[in-house]
Parts: sequence; C-alpha cells; structure tokens
Amino acid sequence: MTIHFLPNERRINWLTRLAGGHNLFLPFKVNSSVHWVRFDKGNFDINALALKEIRAAEPIKPFLFSPRERVALFPEPLEEPAAETPALLFGVKGCDLRGLAVHKIMFQEGEFADPFYSKRLKETILIGADCPEPKDSCFCNLVGLKPYVVEGVDLVVSVIDEGWLVEVLSEKGAKLIAGEDWRPASENQIDKRNAQRQEAEAVLQRRNPKPLNPNLPQAIAEKTNDDKFWAEAAQDCVECFGCLMTCPTCFCFLLYDQAKGDKVERTRVWDACYMAMYARVGGGANPRAKFLKRFINRFHCKFMHGKNLHGFYFCSGCGRCFTACMGKIDIRNIIGRL
Repeated sequence: MTIHFLPNERRINWLTRLAGGHNLFLPFKVNSSVHWVRFDKGNFDINALALKEIRAAEPIKPFLFSPRERVALFPEPLEEPAAETPALLFGVKGCDLRGLAVHKIMFQEGEFADPFYSKRLKETILIGADCPEPKDSCFCNLVGLKPYVVEGVDLVVSVIDEGWLVEVLSEKGAKLIAGEDWRPASENQIDKRNAQRQEAEAVLQRRNPKPLNPNLPQAIAEKTNDDKFWAEAAQDCVECFGCLMTCPTCFCFLLYDQAKGDKVERTRVWDACYMAMYARVGGGANPRAKFLKRFINRFHCKFMHGKNLHGFYFCSGCGRCFTACMGKIDIRNIIGRL
C-alpha cells in the first residue's frame, strides 16, 4: 500500500477540496468530548480537530441507519428520495468499523436486504484514523481489534508532529488524494507511525491485560439460568438505555403505521432490547417481561450469537456503554467473570 505525507500547512487545503464534493464530517473537540461536526471552512479551527483522540461520543451509526425514518407509504409507493451530496466521514476509528461489519450482516445479507441502508452506505466515503491515545474506557483489544485501521476504508490517516501520513487502501481513496502535491512518506515518518501504533497497543494491553475466556459463548450459555450472577451484574442498572443507544453495533428497530389523511405511513425507529415492550408479541405475551431476562439477552446477542454465527463478537470495545451508563456498569467486569 502507498503511504503519502501531507505537511501541516496544507491540511486545510485538502479538507476544503474534499468538502467541495461531499458533506464532510470530522471529529471535533467540543468542551471535553469529541463529536462529529460538519466541515465549515468559515468557522473551521484546525486546532479543535480531534483525530488523535479516541472515537467520538456518538457512533457513526446514525449516518447510515437513521434513528427515525419513513420507509413506506400506502396505497401509493414511497417516492424515491432526491439525490443527496455524498457524505464523507473523516476520522473513523477501528471500533466504528466493527459496528459497520455487524450492520452489513443485518441489513445487507439474506432475503430482506435494507435498501435505505445500502443506498447510504454506497454513497458514504470512509476515511479511517489511528487511535494513538486509548482511554481507560477502551477495550478493543479484548474483542479482536486494534487501535488503528487496516481495512474497510478508502484511506487511513495517521497524525505525526509534522503532518499527516495518508495510506491509500482503495482506488476510490487514490482519487481522493488526486490533485494534491503529495510526497511519499519517508522511512523515518513511517517508523514514527508504527511506533505510535505499537505504543497504543501496549497501552491497551496494560489496561486490559486479562483476555476474554476463549470459550466465552459457551460460558454465557452455561450461566444463562444463574439469576444470582446476572442480578448482581445488573444491580446498578437504572434502565436508562444509554448503553444501547450509544452502541455502534446495536441494530434493533421498531416499525409502526400511522394514518395520514387518506394514506398510511410506515416509520422505522431505533428500538432497544432493554425496553419492557421489546419482546412483546401479538396477544400480549412477553417472553422477556422481567428486566433480568432482557439484561441477559444483551450478552447473548453481543458475545454468544454473534461469535457463534459469524465468528466475531458483536461488541467493538469502544467503551461508549460504560461512559454513557448512569450506573457506571463496566461490561468488562461482567464478561471478565465468565
């Protein structure tokens, strides 16, 4: 793969050019948190750009899987939406891509592929970024990920003192850097990047030294009926659902119909398996009426079914569930006991 170098003084020029053909979003430091912000050259402060920080507070999920979306109209069909300017997400982290991997399975494979998700994904460009400064909440190393991106995006950006190293991973990525006067990265610069990556991995290893049980799916299955274990794990949960709403891999949704004059509109909204009515079926039966059953279901989904059926955990190790949790439940403490 080709690695190019962009000096600091030319970063804004490149971003401005990218914004010319895309809705460009970047991670910005807002107060003490990182958030996705649309590029606005007139109000752009390069010093607030947070490429070296960990993932944004919110996942990239809403860019592709809308929290609320009209999906059908009766009796007339839904009109084709107007063409939109393609989105470009600049600074996607490796943990963000785990969510994408899960959603591709859920929304694009099988008989009922989701046209809304597929269209947005096709029209969205992803530029990855290294994660050189993991925080205490990060545990991507426990779920098979690294604090940098090596695939699944078109370009990868690594920040070093004198500028950005940009690695091209696709033909589309090569087109994104066309027109700029790029220099090949020197061996010394690539060594700096590799040293940063190694240090980030070492930090994660020090913070999360104990690997997960290699037979974790089986361990969860065997613990399923141990109510005492799960009740202890869930005792600080206040059912705020923050863990699920901020999770990049969650994919549950609810469809409802609503009369609009002489038409009926069908809308899709995000759902969450902790909600009391989540599993209720026609006739009122609810196999997970008790919260403890819904709490266990989350572990089945993320650490048992995903691994058994698709070969990887449906968890990214991003730590958003912990940082959003009002009860400060650290999922590592639960799966680490299994």
